[in-house]
Order: sequence, then C-alpha cells, then structure tokens
Amino acid sequence: MKKDAVKNIWNANAEFWDKRMGEGNDFHRFMIEPNQLKLLNIKPGQQILDIACGNGQFARKMTEMGAKVTAVDFADKFIEIARAKSPKTIDFHVADATKTGDLKKLGVKKYDAVVSTMALMDMEKIEILIGYIPRLLKKNGVFVFSITHPCFNSGENVLTHERDDIGGSIKDRYAVKVSNYMVEKSYLGVGMSGQPEQQYYFHRPISTILE
Repeated sequence: MKKDAVKNIWNANAEFWDKRMGEGNDFHRFMIEPNQLKLLNIKPGQQILDIACGNGQFARKMTEMGAKVTAVDFADKFIEIARAKSPKTIDFHVADATKTGDLKKLGVKKYDAVVSTMALMDMEKIEILIGYIPRLLKKNGVFVFSITHPCFNSGENVLTHERDDIGGSIKDRYAVKVSNYMVEKSYLGVGMSGQPEQQYYFHRPISTILE
C-alpha cells in the first residue's frame, strides 16, 4: 500500500467525522460505550491508554469518570481537534499504533487498561499493537476493544430477501451471503455518507483477531 495513504485519508476526513460524531452517535452511545465502560470497570485514578482516539470523545468520557487518560491517534488532525475539545488533563499524542517505535514512547507497565474503540479494522497491521500491549499494561491490566463483526462487514456481503411458499404459506426469508470471509484483504469504503475520502478497511476473520 502507498506509504501514508491510510493516514492521509483520515486527516482528510477528521473534521467531517468530528462534526458527525460529536460526543458519540446513537450506535456508539447506546451499544459501544456502555459495554466498553462495563468491561473497563473504571476506578478513579486509574491510568488508561486510548488507542486511535479520533476526536477524543471516549477519552473525555473516561476522564469524567475519574480516569487519568493518555490518548493517541496517528492522524495529526484528529489530535488537533481532540486537544481543542478536551480538558488539559488528557495527555494527547500523535502516535502510530502499528509502529513499535511509537508504542515504546508510551511507557512500560504504566496502564491499568488499554482501550481501542472501533479502530482495529481500520489498521493496516494489528500484530505489532497486539504483541506490544502486555508491555504497556500493569499486572492484571485489561485490553478492551470494539470492532464491526468481520462476518457482516467484509466488503463482500449480499443481503437477500426471498418470498417462498413454505407448507402452503407465503413466508419471507432473509439472509446474508458472505463471500471470501477467510481471505484477509483491504478495500476502500465509506464509513459515513458524505465523508470527503473513502477510507481503507482491513478485513480479517474473527479467528485472526482473537488468536
């Protein structure tokens, strides 16, 4: 892939995403945020690292709950936006979670938790981050992440609707046809209608993510 292509796209989309997301859309506020907060079980004073923080929305939420947050993103524009909208108690940095050198700058055995919100599927390489997380976490620290399920967001899905005579009754049947699920690949897509640039998605089967 062309060097810095992914980063350049996110810098181009940052302002648009910030305006659309704000402090979280309905999907985030009602599905993602409550479950991540439950898994994190934040206690006041805990050190938490937010990977791929975007506009800083979740970092601000964790700070409101008493956490001491360090938040990073590789898109300079996102960090600029996040700093402008956030209290100075949040420690924001431009850092690429796919580069060992950038991860080393974040400290050793420093964090009670590492969190990444809806971002791993947007990263070209996750092996470096996953392998390095134990060095970032304190003893008994946790890593909490959310993603779109790759089975239903692989870029090769077809939603089907059939109306059939089943046992003398007309019934509607709905299904999802998934092709090439086990093939790891990248593709361009639109996360939010109207965004300036299509973004890269990096499809991996769930077995790769959890292995």
